[in-house]
Amino acid sequence: MEIVLLVIALVLTGIFARRYYISFLRHGLRKEKAVHEQQKAAPRLQQAPQTTEAKVLYSQAMTYFERGELDEAEARLIEVTTIEKDFNDAGHKLGLIYLKKGEFGKAEEIFKQLVLRAEDDAIYHSNLGRALYEQEKFQEALGSYLKSIELDDSRPGRFVSTAEVYRLLGDKEKAQDMYKKALNLDPSNIEYLLTFAHFLIEDERYAKARFYLEKVLKLQPDNKMALEMMKDIKE
Repeated sequence: MEIVLLVIALVLTGIFARRYYISFLRHGLRKEKAVHEQQKAAPRLQQAPQTTEAKVLYSQAMTYFERGELDEAEARLIEVTTIEKDFNDAGHKLGLIYLKKGEFGKAEEIFKQLVLRAEDDAIYHSNLGRALYEQEKFQEALGSYLKSIELDDSRPGRFVSTAEVYRLLGDKEKAQDMYKKALNLDPSNIEYLLTFAHFLIEDERYAKARFYLEKVLKLQPDNKMALEMMKDIKE
């Protein structure tokens, strides 16, 4: 699960290239647990497969899922959800597979069905937000992320995801507020600190960016990205 942070230079204006910034957020920041949120609690409706056939298929699907054999897991989960439509955990795992495979339209469809059946499940709303975000349906994604925070505000990754949506929608003030809330929950998270520094540099607030980069370097003195940003940042 370790993330290799890419090193890039600042352009002369001190603002990072937008293309890299988005790439950093999608691939550098977003650890799997933050992006594909796993279901820790029991599903809100049916808690386990009810038929022998579904139990066997679901067990096989989970084995393939853990191995990363997503096509095999997907095929069996589709069978399970056909047999037992109210078995939420099978649908949830199927949605996660579609997120992992980049089939975001299919993931959106799955998670929309799940939030209709379990409206108070923050994880379903968060993963729906991810599916919508990846399709650049930012306004809809914002609604899903905000709902997930309303239901459970203990996970900093949700605040970072929401901050990115606000940034893309041009609401810098709300984006900053969300970044800060994430850091209040997890102040030593290197990825969050770097992401917020990126945001501040993009907004030409170099002194504040330096403050957060110094935090990174106190935690990780050899962090290549932070060192490069500190070297090239405007005074």
